[in-house]
Amino acid sequence: MAGGGSQFSVWEALAGRAPGQPLGPADPGLWAAVAERVNPTKARPQLRDGIERADLVSVRGVAYVMLRSPDHGNGRKGTAPCYLRLAPEEVALAELMDGTRTLARLVADFARISGQLAPDRVRRIVADLAGNRMLEELPVDAFKPLDRVRRAPWPLRLGRAMLAFAQGRRMIVANIDPVLSFAYRAGGRLLFTRPVAVLLATVALVGLGAFGWLWWGGEHSVFLNGQSYLTGAALLLGLNVLALACHEIGHGLAAKHAGRRVPVAGFLVYFGIPSVFVDTTDVWMGGRRARIRTTVAGPAAGLVLAGTSAIVGVVNPALAPWCFKLAFAWYVNALFNLNPFLALDGYYLVMDWLEVPNLRARGLAWVAARLRRRPPRWRSLDREGRLVALYGLLSMAWLVIAVNIAYRVYVDRVSGLVVGLWRTGLLAQLVVVAVVAALSSPMIYLLGTWLNRHRRRWADRRRERRDANDLPRRENALRHSSLGELSPNALADLAARATWVHPRPGEQLIAARQPVPAV
Repeated sequence: MAGGGSQFSVWEALAGRAPGQPLGPADPGLWAAVAERVNPTKARPQLRDGIERADLVSVRGVAYVMLRSPDHGNGRKGTAPCYLRLAPEEVALAELMDGTRTLARLVADFARISGQLAPDRVRRIVADLAGNRMLEELPVDAFKPLDRVRRAPWPLRLGRAMLAFAQGRRMIVANIDPVLSFAYRAGGRLLFTRPVAVLLATVALVGLGAFGWLWWGGEHSVFLNGQSYLTGAALLLGLNVLALACHEIGHGLAAKHAGRRVPVAGFLVYFGIPSVFVDTTDVWMGGRRARIRTTVAGPAAGLVLAGTSAIVGVVNPALAPWCFKLAFAWYVNALFNLNPFLALDGYYLVMDWLEVPNLRARGLAWVAARLRRRPPRWRSLDREGRLVALYGLLSMAWLVIAVNIAYRVYVDRVSGLVVGLWRTGLLAQLVVVAVVAALSSPMIYLLGTWLNRHRRRWADRRRERRDANDLPRRENALRHSSLGELSPNALADLAARATWVHPRPGEQLIAARQPVPAV
């Protein structure tokens, strides 16, 4: 509708335009092509070539299929592969995506395959395939080249690095798959044979007894090196990194035993503690047994090496102080990772054993719901639900126990180290401050995330109130337009569809308009 006099179009009223202000050229052919392109029912998805498939069976005897995208990036060059778990009938539907069938046709094909008319499920399958880089039309990051051209100033880069430190993000260093492949062929595969496994288990048990002998003897200190707490703490930190490296090598060799790739390795900070990692995500293509073996291999390597170090310390007293510290680092690392109530190896081991996804989040959510007296109750849960609820209850019990243990360990062992370091000098005091800041960084990050989330909610509520206060002005503009003959309810509905964007200084007020039905 063209505006004349005091009458102008509904789009001009919604956008706050002056009467008769030109709206710009229109190209119906272009917009028809765009509408055709973005129409979901007319989309023609097509699978990428080279997708790997593994047919597996769950612990409950249910068949499923794991898919791996045809990406081979090592995290720095190229894109890392994605993995997707689908039911057999969903994979059968995905195999029909050859670029000739529309989404509407795929809904009919899925009804023929599964006997169900489920358009929502078909859309979810297509979305999962697209999100995991398994369709031909891949998303493009248009801003990435701009980030490369325009380098951020160093204060911003430093802030981002500190945020990554607090979040525990991974810092990729190298492609370690060739090294692990060579180590596996050079003798690492023997570690997974039955005779060698029995021998290593014996060494671990005997070594545990030897470490107990050294511990109860009380002749060796964990935190002291000579008479210095500073060098003792630095030595213990270095031994901890060595223990973590051996732990991750165990994971990597187990993944190679399953015939899978280990593309990257690097560093990260977990709860303020420097750590290392290897990427064993590809073991998902090997099935449940391969995942369990890969998860167990890390702590098992630590227990065997700790036992070996303790035995050497008992046999050779001259090496006992070093062996005691090294065994202590390996034991702490192994036991810490085997804890099923932290998002580490023990948790993933339980989750793979039970094959219950998101066990921790679901268990804690159930406990929180029951504390608020919300359903479901224990008696109304099925077998999997009770496993989830039991894990949530045990997690809360462990939290209470862990706080007590942490307090006792601090009073009995760590407080002396902190006092000794603080009295050593300025350098040692800086080390104490850095360690405390590192250990508290995850909690600071979580607190900052919580505050930022509430800030966004407050801003959203403020914007909603501002829009509600501006609604009468928009209704008045519509009454003076060519749609003034509409009912008051229709005018209020049209006015509410304009989402107003406040301009910068010198810019014109515009509105992001939502589609308006024909009136």
